[in-house]
Amino acid sequence: MEPDDKKVEKEMNKIEEYYNKFNEEKRLNSRHGQIEYRITMKYIHDYLDVRMQELQVTNREDIRILDIGAGTGRYSVALCEVTAVDLVKHNLGILKQKNSNVHAMQGNALHLKKLEDNTFDLTLLFGPMYHLMTKEEKIQALSEAKRVTK
Repeated sequence: MEPDDKKVEKEMNKIEEYYNKFNEEKRLNSRHGQIEYRITMKYIHDYLDVRMQELQVTNREDIRILDIGAGTGRYSVALCEVTAVDLVKHNLGILKQKNSNVHAMQGNALHLKKLEDNTFDLTLLFGPMYHLMTKEEKIQALSEAKRVTK
């Protein structure tokens, strides 16, 4: 393992420790969380409408969506047919308990090795951009998101 890989792994472990203790559901249901959610969903739906016209589809389920850093699935569950990736097993456990149509898997925004190139019509990358510390890590996460997005 390279020194940079060890550093990244250490940072990822810190994030996982944090979310194992933090109540993400409570944050998302707070007044601030509700405002964030409503505004973000408005823009996601606006984009989905445009993308549906581009692809000439009438059913939203025909749009492949990826949510990187999905957490407990606040956006994923509302968007229905979504592939959700999160680093934190605890968050994935909460997401899976919601019995939705979301396909949830553990993964790292920096290395989406389980996902093929040019697969998704829309990719969300919210949480990791708050947690990645260096410009290089953020660029790497964005590059991975771009790689798997059509």
